[in-house]
Amino acid sequence: MRRVLFLAIILCLIGPKTALPAKHPGKLAVKAAMVTEYGSGRVLYTQDPDKRIAPASITKVMTMYLVFDLVSSGKASFADKVKVSRRADATGGSTMNLRTGEVVTLDELMRGMAVASGNDAAVAVAEHFGGVPAWVERMNRKAQELGMTATTFKTPNGLPAPGQLTTARDLMKLATSYLRHYPQALRYHSATEVSHLGAVHGNTNRLLGTVDGVDGLKTGYVGSSGYNIIATAKRGDTRVIAVVLGGRSKQVRNRETERILNASYSGAVSTMLAATDGPGQDDEPAAPVKIKRSRAGRHHAKALRVADSDHGRAKIGAKRGASARLDGHDGGVKKTRHKVSAEKSAKTASHAKSKSHKRTGASGR
Repeated sequence: MRRVLFLAIILCLIGPKTALPAKHPGKLAVKAAMVTEYGSGRVLYTQDPDKRIAPASITKVMTMYLVFDLVSSGKASFADKVKVSRRADATGGSTMNLRTGEVVTLDELMRGMAVASGNDAAVAVAEHFGGVPAWVERMNRKAQELGMTATTFKTPNGLPAPGQLTTARDLMKLATSYLRHYPQALRYHSATEVSHLGAVHGNTNRLLGTVDGVDGLKTGYVGSSGYNIIATAKRGDTRVIAVVLGGRSKQVRNRETERILNASYSGAVSTMLAATDGPGQDDEPAAPVKIKRSRAGRHHAKALRVADSDHGRAKIGAKRGASARLDGHDGGVKKTRHKVSAEKSAKTASHAKSKSHKRTGASGR
């Protein structure tokens, strides 16, 4: 009887927060991962952080970083007009449904990349600033500057390309530098939907509005890597960044990312590491993240609303709930709530249908 009571107490203590998959105790059900505390840079968890994996649409974080650099240096403005080429229009995978010949602002393209994971938007940006090859060279130079020594970019959007690889450690360097230099970027990444020409796209990051404090950053998927994400959460005044790569499904990736974020704040990461061989030689011992309470005592970082562009062709709302949990393919289109003419609706539907036939199996999922 005493033995039964003892076992019952043990089961209650390990509970759902610290319970781990029996098959691989102490590990996430993904290919690689890394978690750090943003303020101090302290490493909270690693799992094969130097394993080289295709970045997929997380690549767009680098493209967006470079755009911020150009705007910051005065060489570009978010109000700049960009004419969409036939090549951008023809880009497959997840898109924001750009049309050949239309003129959009750089701000709209940033929204399209961050929310709809628009591969077409990334190509339009690259072409606007000297062409795709020159842009990719710029991406790789930036990667070297950031110390991303195991990363090679081949496309501006993450669509499959031989040799396009990165690591969880390198992506952590990218995300940390990006947020440190341009914290205002979260105004794009925290928005839950974007509309373009009457079509509404839900954010590919389904953790927004469902996991405590999550306010960015970017998801990705290609067949060779599986489902990837860089996620960041702020609880109180404390921010944590998690890079999770190679989930076998969106559901697994999202579940494991939520689990490691919660563990990072609760201190359960120490339990996870104790169940394995422990941290790598380059990693710091894991410890609970101390949540610094803001004056208002809020745990959630509010999703910020991005102001409408002057032309009003794209709109983002910081909506929660159902709009943040759209089903189906990421980057997909749902019916707009605004009334449009039958003729315009038909054209939009026809264009969206033609886009769907150009999908390559790679997206920002």
